[in-house]
Amino acid sequence: MQTQEISSFTPEVTEQLRYYVYRLIDPRNGKTFYVGKGKGNRVFEHLKCALKDKKEDENLKYQTIREIKEAGLSVIHIIQRHGMSDEEAKLVEATLIEFIGLDNLTNKQNGVKSDDYGVKDVATLQRELSAETFKEDENTPKFIIIKTSEEVINERGNRYEATRSAWKLDPKKANQYPYVFSVTNGIVKAVYKVGEKGWIEHQERKGRYCFEGSEAEESVTKLFLGKRIPDKYRKKGQASPFLYSVP
Repeated sequence: MQTQEISSFTPEVTEQLRYYVYRLIDPRNGKTFYVGKGKGNRVFEHLKCALKDKKEDENLKYQTIREIKEAGLSVIHIIQRHGMSDEEAKLVEATLIEFIGLDNLTNKQNGVKSDDYGVKDVATLQRELSAETFKEDENTPKFIIIKTSEEVINERGNRYEATRSAWKLDPKKANQYPYVFSVTNGIVKAVYKVGEKGWIEHQERKGRYCFEGSEAEESVTKLFLGKRIPDKYRKKGQASPFLYSVP
């Protein structure tokens, strides 16, 4: 694929490239093992770091690069798409990671907004985008929204474990909210009722809290399950995955 190995772009080339998305390919099998985005000479930095920082043995990406070099071969660098803005590059990167599959790469996480706009079958997409927004009034019970991704759910083993811990919060305040909504892609996927012990400090992560609970009673669940959270909980730039209900 490459006719000549280079370690950097010239200044006039980096200016024209703007932001780009790249792939690192293992010449031993022709497979892409890493997808990234950047500008300038970002595409070459992984090779330099892998050869310089030998302590990061737990980094599968660096391990792969070292194995390629030890075999007397060179990592193949491919620019998948260039001439983009930063935001455009983030979306292309996310799409490429999803297409190849995170399990087939040394990347540690999916790209930006993968949970919101990533791969879904058409039935799921129709259901989620057409979901009605749940209503709130003076009789609505107090709740906490916890936003979690499919990636975290897979890591923890199930949605309940991904939702229940471990959060930085004021336990006195949190214990005033009897219900917890587990939300993905803006849709309420589960409604839990906090148990009698309330929010307690996590045994292994000091300063963070968790709860023991169960699925909420049907009368509450039917009001929220499968429905979209109101826009006030979905404001752009609202980074926190943990939100208290507001009047």
